[in-house]
Amino acid sequence: MKHTRLVPSVFTVLHDPVTGRAAAGHRAVRAALVGAQLVSLMISGRLAVEGDRVVLVGRRGPRHDDPVGDVVVGAVAADGAERDVRGWVEMLGGTVHDLASRELVEEGVLRWEAPRRLRSAARWPAADPVRAARARLEIEQMVADPTSFDLPGAVALACTLAAGAEGVIGTGSGFLDELVAELPAGPAAVVAALAEVPVRAMPGGGRFAGSRLVVESAVMQRRAEDPAARPGRAGLRARHDAGAALVAADRPHDAVPVLEEAVAEAVQDLGAIDPDTLVAEGNLAVAYLAAGRPGAGIPLLVDTLDDRERTLGADHPLALTARDVLAAVHRTADRPAEALAHYLLVVAHRTRVLGPAHPDTLTSRLGAGLSHADDGDTRAALVVLGSALRDALETWGAGHPSTVALRGALAECLDAAGRPVEARSEYDRAARDAADGLGPAHPDTEALREASTLR
Repeated sequence: MKHTRLVPSVFTVLHDPVTGRAAAGHRAVRAALVGAQLVSLMISGRLAVEGDRVVLVGRRGPRHDDPVGDVVVGAVAADGAERDVRGWVEMLGGTVHDLASRELVEEGVLRWEAPRRLRSAARWPAADPVRAARARLEIEQMVADPTSFDLPGAVALACTLAAGAEGVIGTGSGFLDELVAELPAGPAAVVAALAEVPVRAMPGGGRFAGSRLVVESAVMQRRAEDPAARPGRAGLRARHDAGAALVAADRPHDAVPVLEEAVAEAVQDLGAIDPDTLVAEGNLAVAYLAAGRPGAGIPLLVDTLDDRERTLGADHPLALTARDVLAAVHRTADRPAEALAHYLLVVAHRTRVLGPAHPDTLTSRLGAGLSHADDGDTRAALVVLGSALRDALETWGAGHPSTVALRGALAECLDAAGRPVEARSEYDRAARDAADGLGPAHPDTEALREASTLR
């Protein structure tokens, strides 16, 4: 691996070639890129580390083969060796990131996707999958045969691990320490500085206000992987369950501080990607939404979905639940097209994993049908709801809550389609089935009975 390609190599390794999502928080990615650039300049004899300071040792003039490096050298020369590695990370992180991403886009390796309404960060999926995957493949080959490591490859992997992205390359915990022990003094000092960046919240309240608590340290990640370093889960789960119970009891304002505390402790003691942490974050997002705080709830829900899919897989029940909730949020916010896009993904996954008549699948099919109706396509809504209703009847019977909900939604869509006689018939049937299955005093029974009498 060429040392002059260290920064673009680390950039491509830290971004998923299909989705373009970063494998670590934005601070961690920028720290890894600055670290890679500093080491690249050390290998080429332009910079060095003296004590804990980065100093200029080579010529200051520009080199046409390393434009990003020229920017860093110019900054060090102007600064007069007043900053340590972490100081340069803070100062140059955004600049190095932007220059490296622009270079990769201009070379046709990656493409840039702009932020979307509920996704504040841009993404860089592969434009040329072969070139985008080259650095990752080279590193994987070196990991498989450690005797083949060269210095740039070792540094690229070390920076990736220091960013907390251990899942990108399957090395296992402790590999970073082994790399640092083998690196020359200057590069080792840079990587060690990156790995020791403390866990800290973002400005304005951390994960809860800014939607992300950036876990930048591979040291903390290894601590999270060490069972001996974790407290018992029972206490955390009890606090989480207490908060979730408050949400269920329609007391979201009381639930928020309880769930915030549970999430903070889970991130610290179990790790940011532990399933218990992800569950707690999801319920905190729901509590924020129920408490009328979409500015906090929606970004956290989006980030939680990203974390669940990246760490557990898109088919995992926790990931599907998060996407289903996000779809419901879009629908209640009168964004039916966005809601439908999420619902269709969940329906496809749940149908394959759980089957078409599983209650969770039926709930998502119900949401998809209603989103079609909200989008003005009542014909598609009737097809989706009718099919789901038949599956529910066959599997669960007429009085099951899923069946009752689907029949009520079908009646609503028939009414919207200008078919009042059929709508009245379905409302009557839904009300009778609800009385039999849920009880005559159940709120759904009363609502369906009222809807029937109004027709």
